[in-house]
Amino acid sequence: MMPALPPELVKTEHLAPIAAKPGGEQVSIDKGVLDELLERFAQAIGAVERGNNRAGGVGMFWSCATAIIETGVRPKWCPSPPGP
Repeated sequence: MMPALPPELVKTEHLAPIAAKPGGEQVSIDKGVLDELLERFAQAIGAVERGNNRAGGVGMFWSCATAIIETGVRPKWCPSPPGP
């Protein structure tokens, strides 16, 4: 049996939903600043998605490796290794 993975390698992240309600107070913001804020927000969402994909991949790899070590064969649910 392989050792347990550290939790930080398989933990997925979640962003809290935007739930702000209009408060009636209007503010003015430069379009360039707004564009940068939106770009950074999109980057943060992308980073969370990439991290979650890595965590899922590490978990899948570890499960497949454990199954192969214990049984000597690759289970059907494990992806095929990349070819040359």
